[in-house]
Amino acid sequence: MRPANGLRFLLLLAVLALAPLVAYPADAGPKTLCYSIQPNAYLDDHAADVARLYDGFFFTVGSWEEAAERLAGKSPSASAKDWYEKTRKNLASLRAAGAGENFLTVSFGEEGSWPSPSALLTERYSASMAQRFGALANLARQTGFRGLIAAARSEGRRCMAAILDAFPEAVILTLPGTLKCRPLARAYLLGMLKEAASRNAPGGFHLGSEYTYCLHDPVTALASTRCEDLAIPLLGDVQVADYWRRRCTIAPGVWPLHMIETGGPDYPIQPWQKEMAELRQQMAILRTAAKRYVWCFTGQPSWYRYTPKLKQKYGLAKQDLKRPDIDLRLWHELLKAKPTLPGDAPLMRLVDKVRAYDAGKLTGEQLCDAFGTPGQWWVLGPVGNPHTEPQFAALESLGQPVNPYIPYYVHSGVVRWFAYPNMDPRGLMSASFLFEWRNTDNSAAHFVSFVHIPQTRAAFLQVGWDDGIVVRLGDRVVFDKSNYPPRGKGILYHDKHQFEVRVPVKLEKGASRLSVLSLNLRGAWIFALRITDEQDLPIDGLQFRLE
Repeated sequence: MRPANGLRFLLLLAVLALAPLVAYPADAGPKTLCYSIQPNAYLDDHAADVARLYDGFFFTVGSWEEAAERLAGKSPSASAKDWYEKTRKNLASLRAAGAGENFLTVSFGEEGSWPSPSALLTERYSASMAQRFGALANLARQTGFRGLIAAARSEGRRCMAAILDAFPEAVILTLPGTLKCRPLARAYLLGMLKEAASRNAPGGFHLGSEYTYCLHDPVTALASTRCEDLAIPLLGDVQVADYWRRRCTIAPGVWPLHMIETGGPDYPIQPWQKEMAELRQQMAILRTAAKRYVWCFTGQPSWYRYTPKLKQKYGLAKQDLKRPDIDLRLWHELLKAKPTLPGDAPLMRLVDKVRAYDAGKLTGEQLCDAFGTPGQWWVLGPVGNPHTEPQFAALESLGQPVNPYIPYYVHSGVVRWFAYPNMDPRGLMSASFLFEWRNTDNSAAHFVSFVHIPQTRAAFLQVGWDDGIVVRLGDRVVFDKSNYPPRGKGILYHDKHQFEVRVPVKLEKGASRLSVLSLNLRGAWIFALRITDEQDLPIDGLQFRLE
């Protein structure tokens, strides 16, 4: 199972202990972090070996409320003092070995008091919350961490202010790392980001993405390293956008034991060596494009190889790896190799586009063009689901020009076309986020963009969907999966891939209307779309515009 979902998210706050913020060489690559660990003597005795695998760890201590009382209270218990001393020793050993990116990790518990009305609306709770985060930041600093983890807007600012007052150099990392989340969580995170931006906090604010837990296709993996950057100017003000560009990053996460830990029946079972070969490719892409951190989640400890001697000396249990062919040595060899893409890799053309965007030479819309997906959509919705409410589905719009002045009648009133800047180079369009998770069950929406191409050519439409979809190019239906199972359909294909089908299409010179009818039964509502060549790479010169 994933370590966090929904509102049960973590906030990671990394803190520089006694040294100033380090400026890493551009060619050093991102630091690799491991989730999670508890203080233990093995780290002291084998710090050099561990540092060859990971640059740091997430030391988990439970919920922020409980951890603040237990570890940072006025009268810590004997066990708390023991944790403190063991952790300080671990951190000193790891730092000396070169693995200094260690995070104190606290969570918002699933049954915790936040974000209840009494927590959000009372001054007493807000003050207590800020005080406890400040105490945890002091604990992290005294212990020697580079970071602290914790996972609306005014409380976010207040908690961030308490953290930065105690630790001005703090590095903040949140899990799961997305701002396209539900409103309360988004408001809290944006409040934290705003406070950090107002102080120009040197450590930055980093989103620990779980999207790359799945072994997506190479283009999607690369796009995931900038999946939130393009929307930051739309979610924050000019100060936040400038701060994000200078100090903040996406930290993509990987799940090396996904095949045996996912719990889902659809994930393809394959030889361990083949799984590691796919993961090596993914790590090479992420390490080439991620700016500061890549991190790793496993349910089983991934930082040692079990032997009876280790169990006897350190109490380290044997990992339950399910299959005899799964050997952590391959994962360790991958980590030691620190792979990156070779300079002549076909994907480097897109890496250059990413770097051009980082340098301000491409707009967000142009970066989406480079990845073969619309940066903006015309949207008409939400409308009725054609299967259950065809009279309210605005199906007549399919043969009409996009005109924001024309009303379409739906069950709740009227809707009109509006322009929506999705700005996600992965090609994901979340209707759940677009409509704020309100009245999205048994619904549908129409999406339109215009594809511009300088010459007529063959291409492929890559599509993923949840729950139903119909895609038109011009006036022709090129893909129809409007019917879906009685219980709906998930977006991930085989619990692993964003795109499920590859549809051959012909792109005519000039502009062609690309239309998507997206249907939702209930729950998550999303589709994915990209146009590529026969090698599954985006096409040079392809553009998507609202005109």
